[in-house]
Amino acid sequence: ARAGLATPRMAALPHDMFRELGAAHLVAALGERIGYPMIVKPARSGSALGCSKVTSAAELPTAMVNAYAYGDLAVIEEFIEGTEVAVPVVELDGQVLPLPAVEIRPNSGIYDYTARYTAGETRFIAPADVSDEVAAACAALAVAAHQVLGLRDLSRADIIVRPDGTPVCIETNSAPGMTETSLMPLSVEAAGYNFGLLCAQLVDNAWARRLA
Repeated sequence: ARAGLATPRMAALPHDMFRELGAAHLVAALGERIGYPMIVKPARSGSALGCSKVTSAAELPTAMVNAYAYGDLAVIEEFIEGTEVAVPVVELDGQVLPLPAVEIRPNSGIYDYTARYTAGETRFIAPADVSDEVAAACAALAVAAHQVLGLRDLSRADIIVRPDGTPVCIETNSAPGMTETSLMPLSVEAAGYNFGLLCAQLVDNAWARRLA
C-alpha cells in the first residue's frame, strides 16, 4: 500500500489485543473501519485455513477465533467483489517475468479450503478469461508486489479484478503451491514452459548464488 499498489482496506490484530480490548469493542471498530462483508484470515499459513467471509457483526467473533487457531496475528480486510486470478512471477536469466494469470471460479463463490481440495468444486481457466489490458495490469501488479516485498526466484500474487477492470492485490505468496493441482503449474503450462525444466532452472539459479 505504501508503494502505491492497490490493496484492500485492512487491519492486523494480535491475539493479545483481541483478548484485552474485548470482542464487543473490536467488532464495532472493525465494522466501522472495514465494513461488511469482510474477510478474516491468519496472517500466515496457507490453503485458506482459518479463513472466513464475514457478512455481519454477529459472525465476526467466531471468525476471529478461527483465524487465531492458526497463529497469533489475524488479518481483517474488506471483501473485494470481482474476478479472482493468480499470477505467478519467476526470475529467469536475470529477468523478473510474470506468467499467465489463472482465473479461479469456485462454485461457492469463495476459494476456501473445501473449494481448493474437493474435486469439481472449482473451475480453473489458464490463461484467465480477461481482456489483454486487464491481463497486462494484473501482470504488472504481480511483478511490482514481488519487487516491493523483496522476494526472489518465484512468487504468486493473488488478485481480485474489480468489475471496472481494476486489479487489487490481496496477497503475495513467497512459497506458492507446486503440486499437480496447484495454480503455478497451470500457469507454467499456459506459458508453454516445461514445468520440470523451469523448476530445474530455479534450482540452478539458487545453486549458482551459493557458489558465488
